[in-house]
Amino acid sequence: MWSSLQQKCFNPFVITRALAQFERSLISGQSPYDQEFHYKIEGSMSDDAIKGKALFESSRTNCSTCHSGFNFTNYQFENNGLYEEYEDLGRAKLTQTDADIARFKVPSLRNVAITGPYMHDGSMNSLEEVINHYNEGGKGHFNQSSKIRPLELSDSEQEYLLAFLQALTDDHFIENENLTHE
Repeated sequence: MWSSLQQKCFNPFVITRALAQFERSLISGQSPYDQEFHYKIEGSMSDDAIKGKALFESSRTNCSTCHSGFNFTNYQFENNGLYEEYEDLGRAKLTQTDADIARFKVPSLRNVAITGPYMHDGSMNSLEEVINHYNEGGKGHFNQSSKIRPLELSDSEQEYLLAFLQALTDDHFIENENLTHE
């Protein structure tokens, strides 16, 4: 009897479905950004973060063409020009298509200030490094997205973007006692 129950409970199909259901229940939506723009609580974001949001959404940076919607992702696969040559084939491992070489899924920016290291390979340790990478316009890989180009942002504009990204951190979510492991 016990081995039959174990087979039912520890079946990989059941386990993966249970994990997926749990992950779908993890919703972050009370960051300063959410407070300011969804719940209309003025003053939830700093002036620098508001300037960063305007820059993030501008045609000058094009950040929001890939990082859009509630989760700040378009769920597409892109190449952000991290390298000229990649060791990891990215999506091409699955599709076996040259057009997918070194393309990786655009990540959500929710809670991005606490989810480092960054990039598909963890090669960047700080958001400042990430912003600098995009400011420089990438390394020119043959599949690099045409959206990635030098931004020529000033130091203060880079600080505004950083403040905006930090405003996407939901302290209520990350401090939820129901989700801690202690």
